[in-house]
Amino acid sequence: MKAKQIDLEDAIIYARKWQEENPTHAKAFLIPSNDLIACLEEMNVLVKQDDGHYAIENVTDSGVRAYMAIKKSKNDPPSAKTEKLLIVGTVKDCNGIYRDIIEDEKSSGCPDEETEKAVAALEGSGVFDFTSPCPSTCDPNSPLYNP
Repeated sequence: MKAKQIDLEDAIIYARKWQEENPTHAKAFLIPSNDLIACLEEMNVLVKQDDGHYAIENVTDSGVRAYMAIKKSKNDPPSAKTEKLLIVGTVKDCNGIYRDIIEDEKSSGCPDEETEKAVAALEGSGVFDFTSPCPSTCDPNSPLYNP
């Protein structure tokens, strides 16, 4: 299992471009590890064993999708502090489409019904709200903070 990393120089270029073109938007989101673990458990990627340790399973056909969202009333001005990052687990269906594992997800129509099984096993909506946007929770020492 190999993670897809990019060069720091590329990351700095991408972050700088985002921040220059979107100065009033969040620079980043802090994702608490316990929320990420809960999402991976829901996807059966992290499976808790009887001894309390975790086994890693189902890595090949699963992923995480991030939705950008805003939580504000009509009269509130937009700001980085109102932006949210919503994370949902996904599973790849028989057509190669990563389907969201969230309540009310429509049937994939696949004979194996993996998406439907994952949705049926949900404890809650399946949507995780990571509400710690930067600039509120930034690391000013990071080379990506103000590239």
